[in-house]
Amino acid sequence: MRHLAAWGTFFIVLAACPVGSPAKVSGPCVNCHTMHNSQGGSPMAFRMSGGSKVYGGQVNEGLLNTNCIGCHQGANVSGSVPFVFDTSVPNYGLTGTEAGTTTLAGGNFHWVGMGAERTGHNVSGITPLDSVHGVTPPGGVAMGGQITCGGILGCHGSSSAATPTQAIMGGHHGKDMTAWQDGTSVAKSYRFLNGVQGWEDPNFEFRPTQNQHNKYYGVDRSSETNLAAGSISSHCARCHGNFHNGNGKMAAGSFGAGVWLRHPIDFDMSRAASSSEYATYNNGTGTANPYSVISPVATASTTAGVNTSVYSSSDDAIVMCLSCHRAHGTPYDAIMRWNYKKWPQADGYNGCAVCHTSKN
Repeated sequence: MRHLAAWGTFFIVLAACPVGSPAKVSGPCVNCHTMHNSQGGSPMAFRMSGGSKVYGGQVNEGLLNTNCIGCHQGANVSGSVPFVFDTSVPNYGLTGTEAGTTTLAGGNFHWVGMGAERTGHNVSGITPLDSVHGVTPPGGVAMGGQITCGGILGCHGSSSAATPTQAIMGGHHGKDMTAWQDGTSVAKSYRFLNGVQGWEDPNFEFRPTQNQHNKYYGVDRSSETNLAAGSISSHCARCHGNFHNGNGKMAAGSFGAGVWLRHPIDFDMSRAASSSEYATYNNGTGTANPYSVISPVATASTTAGVNTSVYSSSDDAIVMCLSCHRAHGTPYDAIMRWNYKKWPQADGYNGCAVCHTSKN
């Protein structure tokens, strides 16, 4: 499960740049760049090793002090640069949403970085190549090499760029997190996932609530082969296409009426009968059910601002890949949001029951 090209959701601010307002990067250029890689006779470019900065021995594209991993390695606190890799054990809790957690929407690469292969995507520079799948993502075809943060082999930025830095070039300077991300450019794409739409929680889902979380874009599909462009699930399907697209790969019989062969995504739960278990999503009544940050759903709405409830308008209860998984990593197999294998034990959780309310 570790090859999905979804270095999930962050890359908004470079390493030492001030967070400030939830918009484009601002502040002294030297916070992120080095003109000559020299200051007082010492090199300025660095890489991260064991949670510490190691200076010298590398030169970075874009006159950057460091690379994606160097920028986004650390421990999260409210208002910090979004960190997706912590060499110390993050506080994940049961679902990654509890009051004391220190992970963000995409989770954390810590566990896969420590050798637990099934707990995250094996991004180059953090983990070795996957010992089971190699360069072939489950449900996909062989890639040209190990997954990277962005570019041809990655998820963020332009998918035609040769390197992650080239892929994301200019994106940080053009970002405006107060606006709906319409996918028309890298800077205007949800979490720099080029072409993906959405609305970004300015705190990157640090300890999310019903009133503070990401707004994921999804479209209720009408067949097995038409994942809508711009949806978060369509981005996952770039590498895991056989899980999501193709005649005979999703359902047996008429789409939406037959037996599902794989869990549906980009499927609006309100399409089911009002008497179905889905109507009581997150302990609701079928009308304006409270939004769940444990098992989130996508919406076709493209307005800026958080959606605090579902079943409030059409196509706002759309199951997506991120309803069950996180993009970067979790402590659990298959990058699941919760430890379903140990439910109903004390250290397990049945997040499936948020949607499948009659099966808890």
